[in-house]
Amino acid sequence: MGLLKDIKHKRAKQRQKMPLRQDVFNQISSLVKRYGIKESFLDILDNIDDYPSGENLKLARVRLKAPMEGALFSLATKDEYALTMSIIAKINNSYLRFAHSPEEILLCKPLYCLNPSLSPEKLGRYHFETLFLHERAKIENNESHGHSTGKNK
Repeated sequence: MGLLKDIKHKRAKQRQKMPLRQDVFNQISSLVKRYGIKESFLDILDNIDDYPSGENLKLARVRLKAPMEGALFSLATKDEYALTMSIIAKINNSYLRFAHSPEEILLCKPLYCLNPSLSPEKLGRYHFETLFLHERAKIENNESHGHSTGKNK
């Protein structure tokens, strides 16, 4: 009888409605439209370091994300489509789906390089700048502890 219950449970679970989630194309396409991102943004993406210095980023407070309501299915012009696809191709990581601004698009790649296994909950809740500074501080802290233990030996 346990097998029969297990089969019924699995079938019931399969019938449950799953909420639609916005995919990366629709997310980025919404940002392209909302912020009026132009082709010149691709040049900025090309010049972003994988590990930018933290000098320009000062952690004054923890930045939470403002909720963003994007379209589940984005209608894009030919130019918007090409720009969106170019951004996706240049970034090419799972964090891009959680970007809520052009600034976060720029931080996707460096953040992913620092820690490619951040949880979806963190990516959806905290601004990428906050996450980037936190991950960078962890690495710097580990390096400083590594150097101090090396000096003691």
